[in-house]
Amino acid sequence: MSRSMVQALAVLALALAGCDAAKEPMSKAREAEAAGKVAEAKALYAEVCKAAESSPFCPVAKQRIEALTVREATTLVAEGQSGKAKELSATVTDAPAKRAFEALAKTRAMSSAAAFEEANASADKAAARAKMEELAGQSSPVADKAKEWLTKNGPALLLDEVKAACKPDGTGSCVDLGKKIAKLFPTSPEASEAKALVDAEYKRLHPLLKQAEALLVQRLEISNWKSKYDLCLKQAEPSPGGYEMQVCKTEVGIPEDRGDPFSTSFLEGAWKKKLTEIHDPGWVKSLEDRWGKIESDGIYDPASLPKPGESK
Repeated sequence: MSRSMVQALAVLALALAGCDAAKEPMSKAREAEAAGKVAEAKALYAEVCKAAESSPFCPVAKQRIEALTVREATTLVAEGQSGKAKELSATVTDAPAKRAFEALAKTRAMSSAAAFEEANASADKAAARAKMEELAGQSSPVADKAKEWLTKNGPALLLDEVKAACKPDGTGSCVDLGKKIAKLFPTSPEASEAKALVDAEYKRLHPLLKQAEALLVQRLEISNWKSKYDLCLKQAEPSPGGYEMQVCKTEVGIPEDRGDPFSTSFLEGAWKKKLTEIHDPGWVKSLEDRWGKIESDGIYDPASLPKPGESK
């Protein structure tokens, strides 16, 4: 037997021996992967090459480790752990796994996971709560995680915002935040505490809101005067000296001692001052919208302003 043939047989014998040594961990690794035990499967696939680097099973085991690393990263993303998923991307070397990680990085799931992770670590809890509410309303994998976060942290955080808002110089809208906590966490102790704060602030605001309502009525009166006056002039016969203008003022019921009956400058000044006193953005927006509706359409919708202590 030639020397070269002896060497070839020796190599074949070593390969077969390596194949036998790698066979058992390879079989166990496949079973673990089929059972969804990713970490265990990766460890067993690594044992394949440790048992026999020359085994034909070794390249396959390496490929499975890379594929399972992608799978592991996808699971981390669904759990809102984008940072750990990105770290895993640096551990793969073969082209298919690299492409899979590049595709994963561009998905909405990854961006949502990153947003969840950032909000979860944020010191600005009000901003974190707002971001978690946004994520909870999406169809992303972290939606349930965001809901869990809100269930755990939402009542206390909202109560903190209510406390900051329900005072004359507060930040945020006391009325809107009060409605929000009552809707989202109606049976929580925080909702009961928030209601007391909202009621106290409403007691302060009630006379100011009544005064704002009176200003709206005055704005409506000017709007009505103008509409009726314009219609009267349109129907009146023109006369020398503009006599019909005075006739129309009388018909409309505009007081004679009123200077420019359609000027709103003084009223607008009083209105802006009143809104500043009210301060609460929720009430202010509602009042501004109603003022604008009078200006544009001449429509006034009376507000329900029960006395403090009565049901609202």
